[in-house]
Amino acid sequence: MGDHRKRKKIRLPAEAYCQGHPFSITIGTYERYPWFQLHHSLSVTTADILLALVQNRASILYAWCTMPDHIHLLLSDENILDFVRLFKGKLIPAARLLNPRRRLWQRSFYDHAVRMEEDLFEVARYIWHNPVRAGMVDRPADYEFSGSLVWDDWRHCIGRG
Repeated sequence: MGDHRKRKKIRLPAEAYCQGHPFSITIGTYERYPWFQLHHSLSVTTADILLALVQNRASILYAWCTMPDHIHLLLSDENILDFVRLFKGKLIPAARLLNPRRRLWQRSFYDHAVRMEEDLFEVARYIWHNPVRAGMVDRPADYEFSGSLVWDDWRHCIGRG
């Protein structure tokens, strides 16, 4: 008999993801491989797929940021689990063209349901500052692979710290 370890359940009940509430989501690459640092074209494809998926599903994308080995999203959708599944799945073919022997995604993803008392813009600001904290840029506004479909002027409103 194989080693069937019981995985820790990290998910909320499925219905919690279908209420249209904003979620902060982090999707990591498999073994933290820096796909998006090594393959600029995959970062471009990621942005294109993300924005198209948001538009097609009528989701609300408050903030996003692609880091070398993970992606941050702050969004509302009628079904967050379905959104993440589709997003991850749509990127796999592009990654396979670049490196057919390596998996793109870690299993599952991390999420945080944003509470009513939390300031969405502050959660977004935290996401946009990831490249600064990682030493990749001096200002969030200088980072190419981040954005918002809610706050058009986000680059001018977030400051340095």
